This record gives sequence, structure tokens and C-alpha cells, in this order.
Amino acid sequence: MKKIRDRKEPVSHEGREISLPYRGEGALGVGKPLKSILHINPKIPIWLGTGTETNVRLTAEIADGWLPLNFVPGSMKTYGPWLEEGFKRAGNGKSLKDFEIQASTSVIITDDIATGLKKLKPNVALYVGGMGHPDKNFHKDMMIRRGFGEAAARIQELYLAKRKNEAADAVPDEYVDENALVGPRERIEKRFADWADSGATGLTIATGQLEAIEFMADLAGSRRQVSESA
Repeated sequence: MKKIRDRKEPVSHEGREISLPYRGEGALGVGKPLKSILHINPKIPIWLGTGTETNVRLTAEIADGWLPLNFVPGSMKTYGPWLEEGFKRAGNGKSLKDFEIQASTSVIITDDIATGLKKLKPNVALYVGGMGHPDKNFHKDMMIRRGFGEAAARIQELYLAKRKNEAADAVPDEYVDENALVGPRERIEKRFADWADSGATGLTIATGQLEAIEFMADLAGSRRQVSESA
């Protein structure tokens, strides 16, 4: 991507997995390196969405920013050392100070916390129970890593048995609550402070409520003003 973007020369690459032009089995042998005719902004940052140890290290080493999977307040205890290893491999003085981390969370403003959490459970069940190979599901692995191993196994068992509603019901409230901001405004505001201090430099929110978008914008703006005046 960087070679294409920079347009310094026709792009050729000899990597372990990718070769440009392709010279592997079945190649015609007529391909040649090309340079993009598009004059792309060479300063467009490259961000990677990763969550496993190897790929988080790689992200810190070669990317400008990170879209972390399953990131919640407290996750930097796990991810921090992996990121530091990647920065060290980069060998250019790179650190958390000049690295973007864009976390994400769902936001539901409601007085009925249990119902709000329940709305988010089918999506968790889909990823933990139905994504990837049954023996290698990264979303399940990340749920286990956060201390919900028994629930993760049960969710997958039910989901693969096509008992999707039961799989969703098997998702613990505590797990969803760690991932999301659900409840009255006062509760969300209090818990947003944990996200603001989580190590993430930005937070993408998923919500179907206009009031939630406006409320979160107000919270983020207030937090920024306090930081700038400190």
C-alpha cells in the first residue's frame, strides 16, 4: 500500500505471501511492474484493525494507527506490551505519543439497562459463536482472554446447534456492559470517564439514537475543554 501510494517507482514486491508481478504457479510470465496513474496523497495514514498478539505487534511496527478489536477500558494491560514490542521493532523512535488508537463502543440511552444490554447480545453471539472455524475463532478467543471462557464455549455450542436465541441469552450482561455504554445519561457519563482514560485516542460510537450522538459529542467536547484548560 505504501509503495502504491508513494509513486516513487513502478511497484514490485517479493514477499513471503505476495509477489508483484505474480510469478508463482500458473503465472503467464508477462506481468510487469506498474506505477499508479492516480496521484494519491502520500500522507494518508494507514490504520490496521487487529486483535491478536502477532498482528497487534505488526500494527505498532508498520501502521500509523490502530482499530483494536474487543478493546475495553483496561485492555491496555494486555495490548500495551504488544504495542511496545512493535514500536521497538520499528526502530524509528515510534511510541504511543504519536500513534492513534481508535476504539469503538455501542451507546444506548435508556432507563432499562437490562433491555438495552439484551439488544446488543445477538451480535456478540454471532461473532463469538458463528464467525471463523469452530476451533479457531478469534472473537471467541478474545472473550476467553477477558475471563469469560465458560460463557464463550456455551455461546459457540448453542450457536453452532442453530439455537441462536439461546446463544444470545447466554452472553453475560457483564461482558456486554464492559463493551458498551448503556443506561441513563448519568451512568453513561460516569462510565465514559473510563473510556476517556483507557489509552484510546478516539472513540467511534455505534448507536441508533440521535440523542446518543448529541450526548456523546457533548461529553467528548466537555472532556476536551477540561484537558485543554488543565
